[in-house]
Amino acid sequence: MTEAELVLTHVLNCGRLSLYLNKEARLDRNKSAQVSRILRRRIMGEPLQYILGSTEFMGYEFKVDKRALIPRPETEILISCALEKLKSRGKTAQLKILDLGTGSGCIAVCLAKLLPQALIWASDISLGALQLAKENADLHKVKIKFLHSDIFRTLEKDQEKFDLIICNPPYISTGEFCGLAKEISFEPVLALEAGIDGLDFYRRIISQAAFYLNDGGLLAFEVGANQADRLCAMCDEQNFNALDIIKDYNNIKRVVIAKQRTSENG
Repeated sequence: MTEAELVLTHVLNCGRLSLYLNKEARLDRNKSAQVSRILRRRIMGEPLQYILGSTEFMGYEFKVDKRALIPRPETEILISCALEKLKSRGKTAQLKILDLGTGSGCIAVCLAKLLPQALIWASDISLGALQLAKENADLHKVKIKFLHSDIFRTLEKDQEKFDLIICNPPYISTGEFCGLAKEISFEPVLALEAGIDGLDFYRRIISQAAFYLNDGGLLAFEVGANQADRLCAMCDEQNFNALDIIKDYNNIKRVVIAKQRTSENG
């Protein structure tokens, strides 16, 4: 839907079709004032998703606010590719999956909905983001184990093992961050900025991931523009093979899926 349609369906509490079936209807004073308040905030650059308090992601409605990054279509590609890779291996029951830096919980919740027999864990360093993710899990009635953790810090090496570690980490470089669109400034810096080259979190995750993966376990990352090849090189240095690089709707390499190298797979 367009922004205008999103605002009107929100204010009128109706579907898009109803807008056009009742296009002669007029807003009363209260609803007109509500639209004006929304437009004033939007003119100031605040993202519409924060103003309305929700967004659609993979066909599901998610609560969103300034506690976490707004879910984006590129992350839908990450989830779809990870699911495809898991299903191509056959058995999906009792899979154990870790969503690092869960934010709004959109990745973990979608995986819990689409893989109901899987065991889903989700971590974040932000207590506010974790609370938002829990609210979304409750909204969708899915069971997820939430951890307050900086990457793997609260997990014991070789004790908790996963079949998939999936992550959409911060990947904006310090230099790029200063030039981002105004509306990005409303989102938490913690979920966006990642050092001089934007790769700080990938380094930390890949250097430790082997301790937390089952044999044959996968890593799945969303990456920024021009980062995929460097990430693949990082994976190679840490004994992981990059299995797939997937482009987004703008032909940008957006998702990297890797597997720990063994004597069998070279």
